[in-house]
Amino acid sequence: MGLFSKLFGGEEAATTSTTAFNRDAVREPVERLIAALDALTAEMKSDVLKLHNPGWQGRIKDLRGSSGSLSLLVRTPGFEKDDLFEVLSTVRPLYRGVPTQHVEHLHHLNQEVVDAIEDVHAASRVAV
Repeated sequence: MGLFSKLFGGEEAATTSTTAFNRDAVREPVERLIAALDALTAEMKSDVLKLHNPGWQGRIKDLRGSSGSLSLLVRTPGFEKDDLFEVLSTVRPLYRGVPTQHVEHLHHLNQEVVDAIEDVHAASRVAV
């Protein structure tokens, strides 16, 4: 019913769904996330044997795309919390939990990505 009210001008149409938040509080954690994603992808690209694997190439492409999207977002002066979460929802670490043997050497870099994602979420809750 909420969607139809918005479409047809009901009561809910007057309220905005975008939540104000402190952009300055999230900029630094987002920059750290971008750096962590870039470091992880650089190390992944250095593994010549795995570069022949299309799945490995796809994960690198996904991680680089997330980094680029976040970079564009923080350059936008008026980005909102919803914009941040739309991009942040596409950021997938290489893995969660215990690493498998073939990605064990990337554990530290992957953990930096996971921690940075959590830091961005925490910073997004800072009051304006």
